[in-house]
Amino acid sequence: MSSVPDPTLERTFRGHKSTVTSVCFSPNMKQLVSGSADNHLMLWSFKPQLRAFRFVGHKGPINHCEYSPSGHLIASASADRTVRLWLPSAKGESVSIKGHTGGVRSVSFSQDCKKIITASDDKTVKIWTLPSKKFLCSLNGHSNWVRSARFSPDSRLAVSGGDDKTVRIWDVGRHESIGVYQDHSSGVNSVAFHPDGTCVAAGSADTSIKLWDLRSNALLQHYPAHGDAVTKISFHESGNYLLSSGMEGSIKVWDLREGQLLYTLHGHQGSCTSSAFAPTGSFFATGGEDKMVMVWKTSLSTIIGGAQEPVSVKATKPRMVGGGQPLSYNSPKRGGNSLNESMSRANNVSRVGGSPIRSPFRSGSNNVNSSNAVDRSHLGGLSQNNTGKEFVLEELTSGDVGDSDLLTGGVPQSSVAPPLNKEQLPEVLAGTLDHIVGQLDGLTRTMALLDKRLSLQEDMMARYVYRESEEGEGK
Repeated sequence: MSSVPDPTLERTFRGHKSTVTSVCFSPNMKQLVSGSADNHLMLWSFKPQLRAFRFVGHKGPINHCEYSPSGHLIASASADRTVRLWLPSAKGESVSIKGHTGGVRSVSFSQDCKKIITASDDKTVKIWTLPSKKFLCSLNGHSNWVRSARFSPDSRLAVSGGDDKTVRIWDVGRHESIGVYQDHSSGVNSVAFHPDGTCVAAGSADTSIKLWDLRSNALLQHYPAHGDAVTKISFHESGNYLLSSGMEGSIKVWDLREGQLLYTLHGHQGSCTSSAFAPTGSFFATGGEDKMVMVWKTSLSTIIGGAQEPVSVKATKPRMVGGGQPLSYNSPKRGGNSLNESMSRANNVSRVGGSPIRSPFRSGSNNVNSSNAVDRSHLGGLSQNNTGKEFVLEELTSGDVGDSDLLTGGVPQSSVAPPLNKEQLPEVLAGTLDHIVGQLDGLTRTMALLDKRLSLQEDMMARYVYRESEEGEGK
């Protein structure tokens, strides 16, 4: 393990105006979606030349967002009591689903994309069918707000957790509860199924993470995980690791096989309110109270012998905030191993001994710190969509749409005109097209330059306001 690089911060996105409440990678790893208390979704691209898009439509804070397993849709849950289904394209078209009488805390797709499950402050869990958006059933049993609900990998079961301190297992076909776990001493903020479907995990406001075996209904592991409430948990695709975030601001990666803490990361200023592994586990994303979205690179796939997905993300210098100083993220350091040379500085990690554990996983509370001093970046350009323009959901989900169709706004490639062959065009027309392409390239470079200048002006203004406020306080 000593030769394996620690997680490193690869990219930082800035654009939200309030706390980032949820993050999720697209299945093809081309995009990242984030939801915020500013009522908006942001769609980020990993290609530096592509701009981010702000999706407008919700009338209240967004509590959760998620890509469908196929990548054709994004679902968002909001305090405005609605769920919206969005096309992950520049148009930002969406349809709304209404049915809850309280704010909706989470929304999640079934693996076959034929159902979604929602959890709400009205104390219910509801299941809806797609593409019809019809209400299927309501799962009643919680006695307080339900904060999280998810399908099992085979969609036959569901798990939910809420402020009544319970984790409930549901039979989706029979629409009834088949198990209740009451081991937490405070509200449950996040629940998840293990990738093999044999156990569930929950993160709670009591600062702990717990895992249960669905076959024996036994508590498998208990981790005193964070210094404050656990905000989100996410399984690595291998099932061997668990990612968690806490209100105290830390991000932690747990080795479930060894039953111990693998890494502790500090990146956000203030609370870390959301976290999620990428579909193949070589990256994970976090969001925080500081309005930032961060993408981290891991070597967990290397540890388990898996292949890493080819994603190009690079760190660049960030904008400044507040008093004109770059955001500073520090955690305890020690001298040691040389790590990822692509980052601006080395990261350091320390480990302590383990403790006895229980089968099939082992539980423990080892403390590990990974200090990351890194460059940070943002997408300078933001484009706003057409305020939640409606689309016909049936037309999208009933057809066969490939991953590459995301670049064409969800239109099947068969309906897209083939590329033009300039050799078949008249010489004058071909020359005109070349001239237009050249002009567009020039405009692109000009826009990039203007964006940099705008960032510089914002930084200068921030420093000026800070100095003025300091002088005012001095008087």
